[in-house]
Amino acid sequence: MASQSRKYRGFATERIVASYLQQWWEFASVGRGKGKDILNVPNLDIEVKARSGFMPKQVLAQIKARTDLSGELGFAVLRLNGQGEDARDYAAIIRFEDLVTLLVKCGYPLFKQNVRELDITRCNKCGGWIFQDMDCATCNLPV
Repeated sequence: MASQSRKYRGFATERIVASYLQQWWEFASVGRGKGKDILNVPNLDIEVKARSGFMPKQVLAQIKARTDLSGELGFAVLRLNGQGEDARDYAAIIRFEDLVTLLVKCGYPLFKQNVRELDITRCNKCGGWIFQDMDCATCNLPV
């Protein structure tokens, strides 16, 4: 059973995450009871964890069970021991299948040919990878 201080840390972390998300979804709020930890963020099922006994497999199964029913994109936000109250520094865990689907939907470059055949270089500004005649994906500068 979690100590009172751990429970309060968990509740505080949910509020910190909801507050951070309000930059994009102004009505993001903390959920109570079973289900999502963060509400009013469209098409996302967000689980918040702030515990030392974190079990990734269990959390991924919990998220998958909910998102299989809802069709939403699920992930967990993790506040690791020793982290303060800046949500930007928290970790996130997502099922690999969901990450790949998200990258494809966001337009991450898909290559019709074997990547070994591509002309791959480094950006002379930021050092990011540049594939063929594309702009730098990191700093968006043209080649």
